[in-house]
Amino acid sequence: MADKNTKTTKKKHKRARKGSISGQMYTVAILPVILFALVITFAGIPFLSGIMHDMAEKELRNACMSTALLMDATYAGDYRLTGSDALYFYKGDSNITMDYSVIDSIKESTDLDISIFYKDTRILTTLAGEDGARMVGTGVASQIYKTVFEDGQEAFYNNTVIFGTPYYTYYIPLVSSHGNIQGMIAAARPSANVNKTIRSYILILAGIALILTGVMIFIVVSITRPMTGAIESIFSFVKEASGGNETVTLDENLLRRRDELGEIGESVLLMQRSMRAMMESDPLTGLFNRRSAHRKLAPIIAKAKNSPESFCISIGDIDFFKHVNDTYGHDAGDEVLIKVADIIREHMKNYGFVSRWGGEEFLMVFDRTSLLMAENSLWGLLDKIRAAEIRYDNYVIKVTMSYGVSEWDKEESLDDLIRNADDKLYFAKNSGRNRVVSKIETEEKEESSEENELDAFLRSIGGGSPDNIPLSTDGSGHFENLSAKELEDILSGKADEEAALEGGDTPSAPITFSEDSYTESALFGIDPPKQNE
Repeated sequence: MADKNTKTTKKKHKRARKGSISGQMYTVAILPVILFALVITFAGIPFLSGIMHDMAEKELRNACMSTALLMDATYAGDYRLTGSDALYFYKGDSNITMDYSVIDSIKESTDLDISIFYKDTRILTTLAGEDGARMVGTGVASQIYKTVFEDGQEAFYNNTVIFGTPYYTYYIPLVSSHGNIQGMIAAARPSANVNKTIRSYILILAGIALILTGVMIFIVVSITRPMTGAIESIFSFVKEASGGNETVTLDENLLRRRDELGEIGESVLLMQRSMRAMMESDPLTGLFNRRSAHRKLAPIIAKAKNSPESFCISIGDIDFFKHVNDTYGHDAGDEVLIKVADIIREHMKNYGFVSRWGGEEFLMVFDRTSLLMAENSLWGLLDKIRAAEIRYDNYVIKVTMSYGVSEWDKEESLDDLIRNADDKLYFAKNSGRNRVVSKIETEEKEESSEENELDAFLRSIGGGSPDNIPLSTDGSGHFENLSAKELEDILSGKADEEAALEGGDTPSAPITFSEDSYTESALFGIDPPKQNE
């Protein structure tokens, strides 16, 4: 089954290559040139044949006329045939019965066979049989005799067969001084010679057509090649990019083109960048996503293996982020994520990079940084997060974060390193949040582990006993005099519901901090209690 699928894939690939646009362009460009050459060649055959027939006709007629003139110039008088037992051929008073000097000289100079007829009988001729004897005394075809002798017309034939051999022939009548037709003069050339000449000219024509075709193909290919090369470059680029090759680049020559293909190249390159951004970036915050973080960590680990310097990884989580979503809505939560991401991104420029690890978690990579330096940097980052005021509608939201940070050990894997940082983040969350943990304390603190986080929050902002502090009723939303139960009602939204029931439709005041009551505490997190100086 696998072999069958492989064969099917190969067939599809071959079919695709046969139907490639580059091949089609070459076909469209070259095929008309080849067809044009073939048309010229085949159309030229009858054209050349016609020209050669005309040339043969003129040549043969000129030979006949030259023979007549030379005979008149050599021998005066009319032609006559005399004798009873033996026939003698005279021209005027000259017996020319076996005088072949004139016609042999013409044959020698023109390579044409000459015959002189008295009426329908060949008296003098250069034609000879296989034994070398001249074909004297032979006759002429009745159709030729009628046309030339009886009708007195000149005639040209391209298919005259003389003793089994085809000839091109031309006949003219012999006219006496009294205007009577006495016989004929004929000039002949073997058809094989004429056809050989025609074939040689056809070969010359075909050669010229072939040369012109080659030149035209060269010109067409030279013009088309940059275009097909650009198309193949785009095809190869798209194929590699779609196959997951993120480092593939587009040919610079294509990008320098100032036509539609250049625009397509720029569009494809822009598409690659957009796809890479979609694949590598978190769409909400613009940070690297989890996949990109793994890819960017690979060269850092490879470099650290061969260097005395190390690197650190930290995982940070926004404290009480669920309460932000539940209280203000998910749009406000998105705004918090975007603002926090911007702060972390700006902070990490001089250290390494940051990626959104998932939900409200962020992974920070400190390249060539010790654990102590990374921890100090994270405390500074935490101060920036605490100080940030995130505005959404009429609300000012303040958050804190918890961080776990670990330094890479050359003996551990990346998964172990991330798991170690995540364990420290978990410890930070269970130790009161709003802090950086680089080492997990082994000694348990009995009292602090049993404390409620809301009670710790009240103590951090200077509140009294959570059981006897009355709720402020001035509608300011200040928290300095709230009990744990009342603060829990506010965070869950229950207080707003009760206030709405008591006061009709009047909405409660937004959850904010007043400037006089806010110290270093955050709405959804706490600071470690400060020690007395």
